[in-house]
Amino acid sequence: MILNPIYEKHESESDYEYGLRLIKEKVEKNPEDLDWQDIVDLTGLDCHRDSLRKAANVTPYSGYSVMKYFMEKNAAGNTDSPDDYLKELDERTVEFKKERQRFFDQRREYNKIIRDIGRGEHLEESLIAAANNLNTILPLNPDKRVLSTEDNEAILVFADWHYGMVADNVWQKYNTSECRRRVENVVSAAYERIKFHQCRRLHIIILGDTCHGSIHTSARVASEELTCDQIMQVSEMLAEAIATLADLVPETIVYATYGNHLRTIQNKQDSIHRDNMERIIPWWIKERMAGRDDVLVANDSGNEFVTLNVCGYNICATHGDLDNVKTSGRMLNTLFTKRSGNALDYILLADKHHTEEFEELGIETILVRALCGTDEYANLKRLYSTPGQLMMIFNSSVGRDASYNLSVD
Repeated sequence: MILNPIYEKHESESDYEYGLRLIKEKVEKNPEDLDWQDIVDLTGLDCHRDSLRKAANVTPYSGYSVMKYFMEKNAAGNTDSPDDYLKELDERTVEFKKERQRFFDQRREYNKIIRDIGRGEHLEESLIAAANNLNTILPLNPDKRVLSTEDNEAILVFADWHYGMVADNVWQKYNTSECRRRVENVVSAAYERIKFHQCRRLHIIILGDTCHGSIHTSARVASEELTCDQIMQVSEMLAEAIATLADLVPETIVYATYGNHLRTIQNKQDSIHRDNMERIIPWWIKERMAGRDDVLVANDSGNEFVTLNVCGYNICATHGDLDNVKTSGRMLNTLFTKRSGNALDYILLADKHHTEEFEELGIETILVRALCGTDEYANLKRLYSTPGQLMMIFNSSVGRDASYNLSVD
C-alpha cells in the first residue's frame, strides 16, 4: 500500500491523538484512499475493521460523536478574546498578590505580638532579678516602732511627682535633687501624723505621673534624665518611702494607677490608654517588699481606677486626666454602682496640679496637689499652685476625720 502523506503520523502527535485524527478524517470525508483496515494497520489496533467502524459512528453516543460534541461545546463556550483572557489573568494575579500580602501582614503582626510578649517576660524577669539583688544589698525589712491601739486608718496619696522634670521660674526651681528632697519632707510629715493618730492600717495610693516622661517635645526638653532612668529611680524612691512608713503600722496596703506622662505613644489620639510604662512601678515595689509580710501591693486591674474600702467607706482613685472634679462624682458613682452594686463615698483625683474639693449627692471629690508644683507650661499660662501631697485619717464612726495638705518644706 502506498500511503498518502497526509495520513502519516505527526511528530507532535501521540499514538492516541494520531488515531483520533485518522478516524475524524474517515468519518467526515470518507476518502477512497483511507479504509478502516488502513486505520487498524496504521495505529496497530488489535480489533476487526468493522468493530472500529461501529465504535466510531454507529450511534450519536459513539466515541467519535462524544468527542466531537465536547470539542464543539468547548469551542462555543470559549468566546473570550485573547485580550479578555489576559485581562482576567492580570486580575487574578493581582488578587493573588493581595492575598499573599495580607498573609505576610498577618504573619508580621503575629510575630510582633510574640516578640512583645517575650520582651515583657524578659523585662519582668530582669526586674525581679534586680530587686532580689538589691534586697541583699539594701533590705527593706520591717523595723517596727509603733503598734496601734486606735481604730484609725491613714491614706497617703503620692501624685504628680514628675521626677525628671526641670523647672526654673519665678515660683520655684525643680529638678531631680529637689524632687528627692520634697519626697523626704513629705514622708517625714506623714510619719509624724501616723504616729500622732496611732493608725492601725496605712493605705498608700500612687496616683500617677510619678515621672515626667517624654510624651511631647516640651517634656523631653524639660527632662533631666531619660525616661527609663526616671522609672528606675522613682520606683526605688517609692519603695524606700513605703518601707519607712510601713514600720509604723501593723499593715500597709499599696495601690497604684498610672497617669498620662508615661504613655508609650506620643500622640494621645493614637495611644491605648492602659499601654503605659508606669504600670511597671508596682512590679518593682512588690519585689522589693518580698521579704515583708506586713506590706501588700494590690494586684494591677489593668484599668485606670483604684478602688478601696477604708473603715467601711468606698473610695475610688484615678489619675484624673479623663475626669472633671465637678462631674466625676456623679459619673463614677453611677459606673461603680452599676458594676458592683457599691455606691462611692469619696473620689480622689490628681493631674490638675492644685487642690480643690467638690461635694454632690454626698460624694466628696478631692483633687490632690502635685509634688512638682508649677512647671514651665503652667508658668506661661499663669497657673500657679503650691506643691504638696495629701494625707487623710479615717475612722469608722465619721469617715474622713482629718485631712493634711503635706508641705514639701
